[in-house]
Amino acid sequence: MKKCWIMGIAGLVLFADCTNQERGKNQYAGKLEATQRLVETGIKRFRLNTETKNRPPYLQICQDESGVQLLTFLNPRENAIYFYRYSDTTYLKRIAFEREGSNAILSASGYYVKSPDSIYVMNRPMIEVVLTDSLGQIRNRTVLLDKNDKEWALTHPQYMLSAVVPMMMKGNHLLLPGFAPFPETMEHREHFRFTAAIDLATQAVSYHHLYPESLFGNGSNWGGDLMQMVYPAFTPEGKMIHSFPNSHDLYFSEWNDDAMTSAYAGSNEAGTIRPLECKPGEKVANEQLLSFYLEQDWYAAILHDPYRKVYYRYLQKAIPSVSSRTQLNSKMLSVIIMDEQFRYLGETEVGTGEQLNWNNSFVTAEGLHIEHCGTEIEDDDYLTFGIFQPKGE
Repeated sequence: MKKCWIMGIAGLVLFADCTNQERGKNQYAGKLEATQRLVETGIKRFRLNTETKNRPPYLQICQDESGVQLLTFLNPRENAIYFYRYSDTTYLKRIAFEREGSNAILSASGYYVKSPDSIYVMNRPMIEVVLTDSLGQIRNRTVLLDKNDKEWALTHPQYMLSAVVPMMMKGNHLLLPGFAPFPETMEHREHFRFTAAIDLATQAVSYHHLYPESLFGNGSNWGGDLMQMVYPAFTPEGKMIHSFPNSHDLYFSEWNDDAMTSAYAGSNEAGTIRPLECKPGEKVANEQLLSFYLEQDWYAAILHDPYRKVYYRYLQKAIPSVSSRTQLNSKMLSVIIMDEQFRYLGETEVGTGEQLNWNNSFVTAEGLHIEHCGTEIEDDDYLTFGIFQPKGE
């Protein structure tokens, strides 16, 4: 019988029959003991010019040729990447991309700074990855879209890149984490792989990682979109982590292998997460989808903190009673803290999506950074981050 492994409360590896577990049930809810909580210890602000808005759609922490840590982020209005020195928040430069001509990037939606002269940019309208230099000059293009395949969007991943769903480098391969936005894709789940990998030596594109059958099989309908997002990370040992919104477990694989194992990494407070009561092909009203999303707990980003040797996993908590006026960003964000063996250390509510733009999160030696928005701390002249650290109870 097929087995999956889960991490027990005391850190022992326990085995369970995957096929007999109630789907979506949080078997350790109310049984986990908290020893740490997340505390906001400071604020970091980066001054913006008049052409730059806060809440950028993408950002990356990287280093320059001298090893100086940089904060970079995307300004979609100028189709440009801005560079700041992280330590003292000094603005350094920007790289702007043309929108027309042979050197064009129509609309950048994400990027990976490998080195000052090797920057890989996702050109969203063309669904291609473009290699540029420090002057914004194009060196080559890798096209992901097959215009001749009318079913392409149902058989290939779509990309909603952000700081917590970033382009990543593994060896000489650039990884693009994607997802299936349509629920009917799960009817052919065994043929859909959600991570694209570009071999930088040959520009060949391969696809890896299947949605787990235990989560998305048996005709279940998860509504697509945000409920089928996949949030990636790497362990210090190089294993790839996949955080699925509907699972109390985390899933682990090699970056180029479909085989996965799982470990419990859930919240002490999250309830059972259930699919829609209809088949994937059935039409669902927008109001029903909204309630489905708002009234359940959903997991999100997973971030590793190498400085404190912990992981942070985000949970968007259920709103018990909603109306047509309830906004998507009304859900409370809770941050689960785990050690590097994925043992539970605690969890803390840090604010709603109206107060924190959690898609803009990253870790430095100072702590976990989450962008502030919609609070008295926010100032349109600055890109502002709250800095959080785990503390003993």
